[in-house]
Amino acid sequence: MNEQGQQGKQDGQFAPAREFALWLRALQSFFNTANHPLSADERAEIATRNFKCETRVIHDTLLRCLHLLGSFEQGEQTQGLSDAKNSLGELSDMLRDTFRLSGALLEAPSVSNSGWAGLGSVIERELKRSDAAAQIVKAGQDADAAHVPAPLVALAKGLGPDELGEDMLAIFLRFARLLALLRFIESSLRGDAKLKRLLAVFALVNEETRALLDFIEGRALRVEGLEKSGREILDGTAYAIRMELRKAFEHELVGFCSIRQPPQIYARAENACGLLRDCYQQSVVALAQSHDPALAGERLFDSFETKLEQSLALRRDLWRLIQLVRTASAESLTTAQLLEGINDFHEGSIRHLMYKDWEPLERFVEEVESARTPAELAQTLHRFEAFLETLFGQVNMRAVLNGHPFDAKEEVRG
Repeated sequence: MNEQGQQGKQDGQFAPAREFALWLRALQSFFNTANHPLSADERAEIATRNFKCETRVIHDTLLRCLHLLGSFEQGEQTQGLSDAKNSLGELSDMLRDTFRLSGALLEAPSVSNSGWAGLGSVIERELKRSDAAAQIVKAGQDADAAHVPAPLVALAKGLGPDELGEDMLAIFLRFARLLALLRFIESSLRGDAKLKRLLAVFALVNEETRALLDFIEGRALRVEGLEKSGREILDGTAYAIRMELRKAFEHELVGFCSIRQPPQIYARAENACGLLRDCYQQSVVALAQSHDPALAGERLFDSFETKLEQSLALRRDLWRLIQLVRTASAESLTTAQLLEGINDFHEGSIRHLMYKDWEPLERFVEEVESARTPAELAQTLHRFEAFLETLFGQVNMRAVLNGHPFDAKEEVRG
């Protein structure tokens, strides 16, 4: 495994101090409603919004912070604190007080905009006063900075003029921090964490992504001596990021806080996280290759090759499933043979699909099994084929498949 892969493996489980730093940053981001995934109508009515659900997210986040603070090992307890050791107790007291305050707000039928803003003001003020909080956050950000892949650091330092190299290194650092946040979300989805609490982390992702866009558009694109090709790749990167950020926060995550069914919460979080992760990794690779075309994505992200292999296998198996459905529609395949093929897909490549696509696929299987007449089966197979073709198109658009165009003839030979 390459160096970046080893670092990525370590990121799967954040150390308590690093996770604590993440939650402290997320707390502050979440009180800025500009970072929330809200529809246009919800933003228009923000003054009259009931913030009870968001307050519950804060309540759970504060509880997690208290748990982490109490579980610090002796070696980690003083890490990054230097002269601020005495303020750890004050930070703990503040977290307990605001935890009780958020709990009191939750006892009311609703939480008004002013009540929400007041809670946020208290937490922000106390965190700014805390030397321990400041140093813990800095230590966490420094840990993220250490995860910039070595080839990217070397690439940036070799660029000229110096200002361009400095800006590229800053961009790579910001991407490293964002990818660390997304890895934390992914590891939380695999564990038993409270999923709605992740909304605060998504708010931090939103805030830091918009800060990255501001940096690219407000500074990096204006560097003197930047060649036209470099300007175009930076501009295209900013455009792609903005589009994927919009998909995540104006579509996938809208209404996340009010969803009650855990499978839907999981699917929304997984899809948003996947969209952003693929976009950020592909953006880093594209930026790096604009200066060094030989720098492969697999050298930068250990998961890049795995994601490519999984996506190639998924695309191939989806295409073969489409052919099975078409053959069944032409009555050249029995229903039993079709169901056997679907079961093979279910036992194999379905795990590489987004979780949100599992349920509709399984519903089509149930409809095929329960069809009572040839006409009913034909109608179901027609809709099933359309669904699979749409799914195939979405998979084929994955960023990791850029440079790997689909070849039906090659699939037949395979």
